[in-house]
Amino acid sequence: MAIIIFIILAVASALYYKESIGASFNKEYATTLNQIIDRKELRVGMLRSLTTLYIDYRNPNQAGGFEYELLKKFADSLNVKLKVTFANNLTELVEKSKQGKIDLIATELKGYVSDVDNFYASSPFHHITLQLVYRKGSIKPYSFNDIKGDLTVAKNSLQSYTLAHIKNNFPQLTWNESAILNQEELLRLVEDKDINYTIASNRTTSIMQRIYPSLAVAFEVVNNQPKTWYLPKSQDNSLLNKLNQFIQTSLADGTIKKLEYHYFSYMNKFDYVDTRAFLRAIEKTLPKYQTFFEKYAKANDLDWKLLASMAYQESHWNPKALSSTGVRGIMMLTKSTAESLGITNRLDAEQSINGGSSYLKKIINRMPKSIPKEERVWFALAAYNMGMGHLWDARALATQLNKSPDSWQDVRQILPLLSEEEYYLDLKYGFARGYQAVHFVDSIQKYYMSLVGYLIEKEYRQKYMDEKIDQAGL
Repeated sequence: MAIIIFIILAVASALYYKESIGASFNKEYATTLNQIIDRKELRVGMLRSLTTLYIDYRNPNQAGGFEYELLKKFADSLNVKLKVTFANNLTELVEKSKQGKIDLIATELKGYVSDVDNFYASSPFHHITLQLVYRKGSIKPYSFNDIKGDLTVAKNSLQSYTLAHIKNNFPQLTWNESAILNQEELLRLVEDKDINYTIASNRTTSIMQRIYPSLAVAFEVVNNQPKTWYLPKSQDNSLLNKLNQFIQTSLADGTIKKLEYHYFSYMNKFDYVDTRAFLRAIEKTLPKYQTFFEKYAKANDLDWKLLASMAYQESHWNPKALSSTGVRGIMMLTKSTAESLGITNRLDAEQSINGGSSYLKKIINRMPKSIPKEERVWFALAAYNMGMGHLWDARALATQLNKSPDSWQDVRQILPLLSEEEYYLDLKYGFARGYQAVHFVDSIQKYYMSLVGYLIEKEYRQKYMDEKIDQAGL
């Protein structure tokens, strides 16, 4: 009996030892991708910037941004959470990668010469253009031969990497490199006349122009620079392969195109005069009504900044506004719409904002579930402008023309056709100025991004900018 018990204990002990060693072995030798899936978390390092970290109208208390959202979709495809570590410079990110604290770096490493060879680059998912930026009112340079003054770029950046190669063609070219300031902070210094020039990506410049309209583009330095992410070569290729597969799929199925539209479409045209007027209105007029926008946006689960941008497009925040068609007030409500919402005085700012936000929410709720959640607001804004019936016509026409009725990009292209006889004679609700609805939505997007950027910039300047300038010795 004792011998049997001994044998049972020995076998059990051997099995336990085998399982323990096996678990330890599997954990130690699991692929990078499997480790991420097991921990249920993708750890990404990013630099703080308006182009990679932007507050989103759908989640006003949550980070957004083109690259952030694309990374979130990648994490979702792995069924894991996205954990982002933000850093002030590349040195911090590279160090965290060496320590195994992040799985990939979502920023350009090409200028970080000392370590870039230790990383794999992902497939390109986006392209940018580098531009030389100066301040409007000073003499515009047309090439590096015309540079007269202080040109400063961030140290270990794509800009410094690019200048080092350009210098072969411009031997007289000199520049300064800041180890403290990033490209957005350097653009602020151009605005403040502390430096004469810097080099920034077209996306960053476009965002900053909506906050500082005196920033101007002198010339393009490099066109179509591919954007990639970086993974340490110390990893196996499992994560890299999965990421590249995701990027290729997202390019093919339009995911990246939709994100580019959402975050960058408003950048196509820059109106200096209109931007200056909007910024002045933010400072002088918006404070009178901001409380109302916040109150009624919250009541209807909307972003108050989107509601405020909509009101500016409608009336330039004029509560007494009147159009030739009879719509009135800060939200430009029709008499029948106001009455249906219980609004007794369209010229009362609070009542109008209350009515406009409630009406917009009702329209959003009527949008078909087949329309992606993040795009329903654009459809709703178009319907707010021209009527629900005409929007249904546009969606039906989109289907006829082999476009997607659930894609705002496609319907946006269709809307102008509602004013063409070739099409509107066969539509249920007939003629409509669909091009006006497109302009309406585009303008709201533009004002929204300016307002968000202005508020972020104001907070940033109050907290950090002066301290950073002192650290940089400027």
